[in-house]
Amino acid sequence: MTENLRKKTFKGIVWSYVSKFGTQIAAILPAMILTRLLEPSDYGLIAMTGIFTGIAFLLADGGFGTALIQKKDADHLDYCSVFYFNLSVHILMYICVFFAAPYCASYFNEERLTPIIRISALNLVFLAIGNIHANLLKKQLEFKKPAIRNITVQIISAVIAIILAFAGYGVWALVVQGLCQTLMGSIANWMISKWRPTMTFSFSRIRQLFKFGSNILLSGVIGYVLGRVYDIIIGKYYSSKDLALYNRGFTTAAIFSDSLSGMYTSVAFPLFSKMQSDKQRLLLNVRRFVIISCMVMFPVTMVMIVLASPFIIFMYSSKWILVIPFFQLVCIMSLFSPIIGLSETMLLALGSSDKYLILSIIRKIFFVIAALITWRYGIIYMLLGQIACRIIELLILNLFIREKVNYSMWKFAKDLVPYTFISLLIMATAYGVDYLTNSLLTTFHLHEMIHSAIRLIVCGGISISLFLLIYIRTGLYGYKELLLFVNDSIGSNSFLHKLAPKGMDL
Repeated sequence: MTENLRKKTFKGIVWSYVSKFGTQIAAILPAMILTRLLEPSDYGLIAMTGIFTGIAFLLADGGFGTALIQKKDADHLDYCSVFYFNLSVHILMYICVFFAAPYCASYFNEERLTPIIRISALNLVFLAIGNIHANLLKKQLEFKKPAIRNITVQIISAVIAIILAFAGYGVWALVVQGLCQTLMGSIANWMISKWRPTMTFSFSRIRQLFKFGSNILLSGVIGYVLGRVYDIIIGKYYSSKDLALYNRGFTTAAIFSDSLSGMYTSVAFPLFSKMQSDKQRLLLNVRRFVIISCMVMFPVTMVMIVLASPFIIFMYSSKWILVIPFFQLVCIMSLFSPIIGLSETMLLALGSSDKYLILSIIRKIFFVIAALITWRYGIIYMLLGQIACRIIELLILNLFIREKVNYSMWKFAKDLVPYTFISLLIMATAYGVDYLTNSLLTTFHLHEMIHSAIRLIVCGGISISLFLLIYIRTGLYGYKELLLFVNDSIGSNSFLHKLAPKGMDL
């Protein structure tokens, strides 16, 4: 049983990573084309649209997806009830957004937003069609098929967007891309999932699931509204271009934070839910997940802070060079993501949605206060305020974690100190290597994309080599645990033996 769960977990992590990383790659290549064809203001209009459609998505979901995964004995009646209820609510929410679109557009003084919001909001209906199937696959720790689905849908929708951008459709290329992703994703869910709704429904099941999901819903709505304060302020008092630059900093950093941190949290929730009655085992796995994820994410994120300039220029061209400081600050913020994400996941797995709600309210209050204090001084100061809030959020979250599994901040720090020190060493090395490489390449007057690509390859290759050299030599706990986990899940092979520290028995 334990071995089977471990293999499922490893496969889940692998396919979750394939899904996130593959989707990111499938999005990166088109983005390199689209950002050169479209203007930053086009992306700003999409960001403005997302502010209002995003809240509709949260309200329509109602927290039922998370509730279904958390409920151990969820049956066919539960799934059917949620399917029909969500579909009805999603349609109702679309009607509300349709009529509210002109008021949303007037807030930003952008008349172009009205049709964009109305068309983009169709994603509400498209999502409801296949959302239950997606939750069921996640609950069953089935990540392979969704991974293939995500990558395929991303590629097809991106190709359509590029064709439209070349044809001169501007911002509508991005609108259609979003619609294609959601619609094709839902259709694919029906194709890869065996579950089918039948004509059965129970209000009592809806009420039962809503008791848990309501806290998730309220937390999500509060978190979304308060978290979007920055977008609302920037869109209103700055410009659509500034909003695009701000959002591009987050989406670019997400290439690494979502791929490296998100893949663990997506697998951790169903796994931790199965361990909720054994807190000792749960604590062991929380520590393992935190250490392994930070061991990988810290050096990658720190190196990307150093390589921000060549990375942004390579990805989007020098037209987006103003994104660089935003990207660097968001990378610093994302260093806390694996710890916060896994800790929150553990709370939800234990059924503590009430504490999750309290935490969400507290941290968003701090974010709003920071926004109100810093918005007059510029976007850089707004991001610095968010970093301070993330630190406070981590401290508050740890109070709840200590109560549940006795994992104190001191233990967090003790677990992560060696991996943080190694990451800083790799970061310093990357800075030196990039400085020398850039100085040398400047004399050749290369095209900016080629110049940036060489810097990334040289510095990235040396950083990876140094990472492996240090961990193979030191044999720290996190590195050994990662190798053991892989070995126990897929079996021993010669490649793993080469990566193992001296004296480690695989």
